[in-house]
Amino acid sequence: MIIIELDIYTGVLEYKGINFSFVFDKQELRLIPPKDKKKEIEHEWFMHKIGEGVYAGGDHPQMERPFLVGVCNEDGNKMVFITQEGTYIGRYNAVLRIEVIAFFVLKYGECSINKMCFLSPEINCIHSIGQSFCFEYDEDFIEKGIVQLRTNEFSAVTTKAEIFEYNSKIVKVTFGASRTLSSGVTETPLKLSSSLCFEFDSTEDYTFIYYLWLIAKRFIQYLCYRKNVFFSKVELSTSYKENKHIKIGELYVLDDLENHDVEEEVLKKGCYIRQNYIAGAVGPILQSIAEDSIYLRHLPQNYEEGHHIDAARFVMITAAFEWEFRRIFPEGIKKKEKKIKAEETVVQLLTPLIENNTGEIKSILKYLKKCVGNDPLSSKLTFVGIELGNIIDIFGKHLYALNGKKLKYSEMGERLAAQRNNFAHGNLDKDFDELALLDLIYLELILYAMQLKFYGVEDVKIKKAINDLFHKNIRIDE
Repeated sequence: MIIIELDIYTGVLEYKGINFSFVFDKQELRLIPPKDKKKEIEHEWFMHKIGEGVYAGGDHPQMERPFLVGVCNEDGNKMVFITQEGTYIGRYNAVLRIEVIAFFVLKYGECSINKMCFLSPEINCIHSIGQSFCFEYDEDFIEKGIVQLRTNEFSAVTTKAEIFEYNSKIVKVTFGASRTLSSGVTETPLKLSSSLCFEFDSTEDYTFIYYLWLIAKRFIQYLCYRKNVFFSKVELSTSYKENKHIKIGELYVLDDLENHDVEEEVLKKGCYIRQNYIAGAVGPILQSIAEDSIYLRHLPQNYEEGHHIDAARFVMITAAFEWEFRRIFPEGIKKKEKKIKAEETVVQLLTPLIENNTGEIKSILKYLKKCVGNDPLSSKLTFVGIELGNIIDIFGKHLYALNGKKLKYSEMGERLAAQRNNFAHGNLDKDFDELALLDLIYLELILYAMQLKFYGVEDVKIKKAINDLFHKNIRIDE
């Protein structure tokens, strides 16, 4: 199919029973009503009637549809606009102005989608594009200059399918490779790209497909430990004959349409987690992202930001550890019987005091009761150090040795907790413990070790993943 990429799209679409003409400049969707509907829109949509023929200004209507569907004048293709539900519809006279966050361009008449593939420079590295081809040349290559490039078959470069569930629908995920041939004078004759593909039951729920895009985006961000990853193309397909697919359109998200600088140097360094390290864990990781149970709020915006720590990042990274510790170790730290009894006794003592007091005293006592049994950060880090020491110690000992220090998890936890509390409570007059900065750098690595171990990744592959992602250049033995 041919999809014409334009700066401005025009066409027609139906909204609230009215056939509008639309103009879309990849920023804002403007709906132009027919002449006989202009007064109706101005009076009934944006005003309220206070008397016969008398209207007063009213509240702007809100967008109640998750998407709008139209037909493009330029090529006859179907266009679907993903809206921001709940936002106010603006207007200039009778022309409606609607906020759009993404749009689909689909072959007209085709609307059911069951596969989407994501392409990006990061995916080319995560699932190495190099495995898609090989060179063949003989001994006199230098004299004759003859070389053959042979692409490997699809099955050789497509990973074993894994699954996750979103919105009660099963999604099958694979990494693979695509090929594009061209005979154009100004175009590359063969273009190879790695791809991340989602397959699901055929659907016309375009909001569902957009949310799959969000899940894929966060997944690649997680594998690169930075938010500034962008998809160069998102291809949409439908079933064609037996077990085959035919491309019917593309998805464009406005945030990804802006000009973005690809972090080529970062990719050349290998600062990402390779697919072969997490084979078998891709589905579970995506499931956690779909459920919003994995903590990703602390990811830096870009590689450079990841090397700078401010108060906000300090608090967010320690919060990430606390969140993941509760998720991965829901039963907490195993305690001795003596400590358990002591905590029970304290609770028994506090309970009647809470019942017999009011106001601020009662609030303080309830807070104290809530704190009973909570493990301090130092205890949690010591516990993780014991549980994952064979994975993380190699990085921690190396990091602290470079700074003339020894790795001690309990002391690390105490420093982090103290500095976090100073930042969180605005105690900026307190002296900053520079060693806490070292602790935080190590905590970022510990987080990935905890998460990847939780998803069942082998210890040696976790070490390799951390070594690559954070560019540690430490020798990892099998």
